[in-house]
Amino acid sequence: MRYHYTTLLLLLFSLTFLSCSQTPTSSVSLTIGISKERKSEKKYSDWLANQGVPFTFIDLSQARDALASLDSCDALLLTGGNDIYPAYYEKEFDTLRCGAFDHRRDSLEMLLFRTAVDKNMPVLGICRGLQLINVAMGGSLFVDLPEDYGSGDLHRQGEEGWSNHQIIIHENSLLDKLQSDTMPFVASNHHQGIEKLAEPLKVIAWSRPDSLPEAISWKNPEGKGFLLAVQWHPEWMDKSDTLSSKIAGIFIEVASNKKQGSR
Repeated sequence: MRYHYTTLLLLLFSLTFLSCSQTPTSSVSLTIGISKERKSEKKYSDWLANQGVPFTFIDLSQARDALASLDSCDALLLTGGNDIYPAYYEKEFDTLRCGAFDHRRDSLEMLLFRTAVDKNMPVLGICRGLQLINVAMGGSLFVDLPEDYGSGDLHRQGEEGWSNHQIIIHENSLLDKLQSDTMPFVASNHHQGIEKLAEPLKVIAWSRPDSLPEAISWKNPEGKGFLLAVQWHPEWMDKSDTLSSKIAGIFIEVASNKKQGSR
């Protein structure tokens, strides 16, 4: 009986010690600002929620005061959507080959991104989000990839159809650390892409076989917040997709660590 009692005490002590000495990332509740959420299918918030971290999200496109709402966020996700008005990258003359514009969204997301950068807030960009980051930092876009870059159906099937293609990940980059397969397949649906890369950024993945920039991050990250942007849609991939899950995971992890460090 004494043996069992002693064993039980040791077990309780061990469990108490572990619970006090370790603070799992999942215990940190996060608030994620999403530039514009989908209404139903393949919601960005659902994709992030698959990481098992308790969080709330704010659809900043619906917020009465988006900048004030951003102040309460731990990270910013810039999502896919409309073409960016080409005047932002000195091609205002070339609007006929673009889709519908959302001028309010353009100006709001430019402001949200620059504010997040000033705050060293973790930022993740998806599709349009990558393009907006490049434009906001001084880069430009191909207005229409089929005509300007000869990519055809590689990045989009027809007007709105999804495409799947491989990417080539730069060795020793952030993405390289997240993925064992150096040429994974990704889900793609866009007709514009990076033409001139903004000076503060670097390309860490390219599409295959046309070598269009597919992922970017800071060229010199020292003193800056986390930044990763991808041209494809990781939230559209199957839940079993390793790279998609790890992109969400690293974004959540960085935001969690930053929040814990600021306490």
